[in-house]
Amino acid sequence: MRAANAVGPGDAIIAVSKQESVPVHSFDGVWVLNEGAARASAMGLEERRRLWKRAGLSVDGGTVTPARVYAVSIENLKPSRVERIGRALPPKLGADGWPEEAAVRRAARAAVRALYALGLDIGEAEVALSDAGRAIVLDARPRVSAAAAGSFAAWYAAAAEGGGRRPILIGADPEFALLTPAGKLAPASRFFGEGAAGAAGADAMVVGRRVIYPVAELRPAPAETPAALAANVRRLLARAAASIGDPSLRWVAGAMPLPGLALGGHIHISGAPLTGRLLRMLDSCAAYPLALVEDPAGRGRRPRYGALGDYRPQPHGGFEYRTLPSWLVSPAAAKAAFAIALLCAREALRIPRLPAREERFAEAYYAGDRAELAGCLDGVYSAIAATESYPALSRYIEPLFDAARRGKTWDESVDIRGKWRMRL
Repeated sequence: MRAANAVGPGDAIIAVSKQESVPVHSFDGVWVLNEGAARASAMGLEERRRLWKRAGLSVDGGTVTPARVYAVSIENLKPSRVERIGRALPPKLGADGWPEEAAVRRAARAAVRALYALGLDIGEAEVALSDAGRAIVLDARPRVSAAAAGSFAAWYAAAAEGGGRRPILIGADPEFALLTPAGKLAPASRFFGEGAAGAAGADAMVVGRRVIYPVAELRPAPAETPAALAANVRRLLARAAASIGDPSLRWVAGAMPLPGLALGGHIHISGAPLTGRLLRMLDSCAAYPLALVEDPAGRGRRPRYGALGDYRPQPHGGFEYRTLPSWLVSPAAAKAAFAIALLCAREALRIPRLPAREERFAEAYYAGDRAELAGCLDGVYSAIAATESYPALSRYIEPLFDAARRGKTWDESVDIRGKWRMRL
């Protein structure tokens, strides 16, 4: 790591001061970790709690007596230290570096999300587990030790050296729902097997204490291009049609085609390092434009689903970005989501400056304020259009931005098979 006045393209710096002493926006090509450090340090606890609640996290409002409290140190989206306050022995960690106990893992995940919501990449959070095992964020703050800085520097050097050696693959697991002529939900488990096995199946949802399988999920093979992945999706839709075989049912997708039924369009990425910078780029370049074209009812999906920066590590070594609604509404929406995800994965460590990082856009996203959120489009478009990856992907991306600029939204009541050129 070098002094701030010596950094240049390809470097990374960590903001640690409570003052705006480092002009973080003046460095082209530099990854600024903890860009939100000054704001987070100056922010009162009530404002931090508001941001956490906005992102779907539980906070301690004085009504819950926690059974256990953990101090979790986070470096680049992963726990570097987990300690139970008041206990000498730390929780047991697995080979992946995360706690083995499911409840403690939830606490660590909540710590990552709490820091992310404050614009932090390195820091510490205190998270309680209630008697029922619910993770409750008590506090979080930027905290950078010499060891953390050195650890990140070593990781960054290895990531930069290994860039481009592995092909970047994109995959997905989009959801759709089946509606009867009366507009009622037909459980997908009636037609598909339950659980995650197979290329198509019924996805689980917990209602009360009961696990049900109401929505259908596709699991296409990953691909290197948006067109190839879209072709894999279409093949699975055709296979699903053979399994369903009921012409009276309407297939719907989007964010919330039925009140209370939230659908997701998760994107899988492998071959690119998972970083807070990549997640924030996906938020700005994919989540914001898609929020502008989704059905207005999609606002109800957030924040329980669709939280910014929502991700999950995958056994294949990559991760899934879980923020997006189900882009199965059309091949055009699907290819736009694939292309933007691919561009972000390729360019995250070398894009000069992340677009749409202003707090007002995150606020507008969660509030469903389209007029305010639309103010990010020009900046986002300019940033991605200047990348090396854009020319080959522009034909997939530009229709989405054109629709967002014109205020067009998709109709979640329409049967998706028509757009995918399948027989109704």
